[in-house]
Amino acid sequence: MPDEPLHRVTFRLSYGDCDPAGIVYYANYQRWMERTHTEWWFERGLRFDELPSRLGVAVVTRAATAEYERTITLFDRIECRLYASRVGRTSFTMRGDFVREDGTRASTATLTLVCVDPSAPEKAVPVPAPMRRLLEAAS
Repeated sequence: MPDEPLHRVTFRLSYGDCDPAGIVYYANYQRWMERTHTEWWFERGLRFDELPSRLGVAVVTRAATAEYERTITLFDRIECRLYASRVGRTSFTMRGDFVREDGTRASTATLTLVCVDPSAPEKAVPVPAPMRRLLEAAS
């Protein structure tokens, strides 16, 4: 896997990101991961809401994980670094490393996404060629 991330999103934690103790609320990592990867696709002209009409697929989440290594708190500056970690026949996995200003990793999140038939979402279909090319070039 390349060392250089596909995409980076940097932000500072606000009150709404944290629990009453001022520590990031754990579920926010998945929200930030989703934002980072969909922005990467968007910047490459592939909006997920247009995939059914353009490429004949919808993309759904199959699995989401997170590993928490260090605490981040109110007003910490965090960078989500996005990587494509696996490309299968019908699915792919994206990884996001959440890095603090001091360069230490606070958390790692992954999303495994599956391409499905928009009219039969229980049926997995192959990752379309335009998406596969971008993912394989990045992994």
